[in-house]
Amino acid sequence: MKRLIQLFLVLFTFYPLYNIRGQVNNLGIKKIVIDPGHGGKDPGTLGTGRYKQAEKDIALDVAILLGNYLKSAFPEIEIIYTRKSDKFIKLSERTRIANQENANLFISIHCDAFPDKTVYGSSTYVMGMHKNATNLNVAIRENSSILMENNYKSNYEGFDPEEPESYIALSMYQSNYIANSLLLASKIQHQFKNRVNRKDRGVKQAGFLVLSRAAMPSVLVELGFLTNIKEEDFLNTDDGKVFMASAIFRAVKEYKLELDGIIKENPIDLN
Repeated sequence: MKRLIQLFLVLFTFYPLYNIRGQVNNLGIKKIVIDPGHGGKDPGTLGTGRYKQAEKDIALDVAILLGNYLKSAFPEIEIIYTRKSDKFIKLSERTRIANQENANLFISIHCDAFPDKTVYGSSTYVMGMHKNATNLNVAIRENSSILMENNYKSNYEGFDPEEPESYIALSMYQSNYIANSLLLASKIQHQFKNRVNRKDRGVKQAGFLVLSRAAMPSVLVELGFLTNIKEEDFLNTDDGKVFMASAIFRAVKEYKLELDGIIKENPIDLN
């Protein structure tokens, strides 16, 4: 317990909430940071091994498409990518970019994996305490990217991606943005289910390092399972990437219109 308290105090000290009052009061969207997961020496999920493309490649393709759709529809919104090529970016650097730019949204794009190859579907995560082992395992897998960073132990002040108590401290973050994060996440899942006909695995909470340090509403999208043959096939097609990017775009569009007072809120079903 003593170590946990020390970890929280260190995280709170070195990663402040970057002008919370300004973020809460200013709900307009002027900048969106899109974060294609993994990259470079970190391929992410490799899938079944039938394709050359790994998670990092699919995430980048979908991220670029999403950015293009947003720029076309909303030229007044600045779109910023954490990476636009196949290179390794530290988890801490991804949210540092968003915080430095005073972004209004942070969207991290990933693909899922599971030992049972029959599992499939799309999920959207927000920062929070995991409610089951499955959510925790997803966070552990995504957070393990820090193990590829030099001096990760000192850079993350003792955070261990495989140590459950580390996630208790992380769950205390994003509380100032949770309502907006949940709102966007619910809209993304609605689009996946009703417009792209993907299995809806719901809006979930888990302790993602990349979300915990973002000082704005943030979501992490799992497009689908590359360990499932049919879903891997779908996500490796141009149409599949277009459909998923379009779904996220429509969700962001609805989210923006709602913040602008043009449409009403949809109910949120949190898993």
